[in-house]
Amino acid sequence: MKRSLFWIVLLVSALATVGCGARAPTMFSEAPMEAPAGDYYFEEAEMAPEPLADRTVGNAATGSSLDEVPERMIIYNGGLDLVVKDTSAAQESVEQLVSELGGFVLSSDSYRYGEGLVSINITLRIPAEKFFDAMGGLRAMALEVTRDSISSQDVTQEYVDLESRLRALEIKAEKLAELMDNAEDTEAVLAVYQELSYTQEEIEQVKGRMQYLERSAAMATITVSLTPDELLQPVEIAGWRPQGTVKQAIEAMIKTYQFLVDALIWIILFVLPVLAGCGLAVFLAIKALQRIFKRRAPRQK
Repeated sequence: MKRSLFWIVLLVSALATVGCGARAPTMFSEAPMEAPAGDYYFEEAEMAPEPLADRTVGNAATGSSLDEVPERMIIYNGGLDLVVKDTSAAQESVEQLVSELGGFVLSSDSYRYGEGLVSINITLRIPAEKFFDAMGGLRAMALEVTRDSISSQDVTQEYVDLESRLRALEIKAEKLAELMDNAEDTEAVLAVYQELSYTQEEIEQVKGRMQYLERSAAMATITVSLTPDELLQPVEIAGWRPQGTVKQAIEAMIKTYQFLVDALIWIILFVLPVLAGCGLAVFLAIKALQRIFKRRAPRQK
């Protein structure tokens, strides 16, 4: 029993070292060993990934081949700062263009500044094959393009490496499952099960990274900033804005009329009633004093 457990632990250690950049050193020893006889033995060659000789799609300049990738996986990112006549109308045009190209708006935010001017930032996701069409369509909407940037990242080789690693990990998981089924004692089962759990966790991580690369390469990202055209705002010559001055004069006139109307309202509803009340009181007081003096005058005579 102890002898079989010893060989199982050694085989698990060997499995932990196989596979295209597999996980970092595990709890098991990685020292070289002689191949033991018995039901648990299998050739290490069985764990190696399939040969890549028949995979010829790749970089023609270097002659390198790519692992089962029909074409290069390139992640495109674009950025545009556009000056437009009307930001709200431009936003609607951008959304319509994105919908026609099969993309969608990932996020959108706007902020107001100056004299009612609105700037809008939009993040778009566009099918990779429509990326350059989208960039051209967005440029055509602008009166002026103040920033135009395109960046790309070739993740083909990373994806190929992940494929190879995934195959090696899956083979390793199969062999570990066979070892666990054939183990004869609890300690051996626990040792193999622990290594199998680590391997399955690595498989999920590799699959997650592959899915991320696939989605990123399938949908390009474009960030668009829409800014209203300053030339379409009130004319400014050497710091002088005649239209702005007219606007300010009109606002000042309206404020003046507003003040006069407010003052008139206060006069009619507050000042006049108060003055009328005070005048009436003074008038009554004077009349009363006159009567008193008239009565005293005959008595003195």
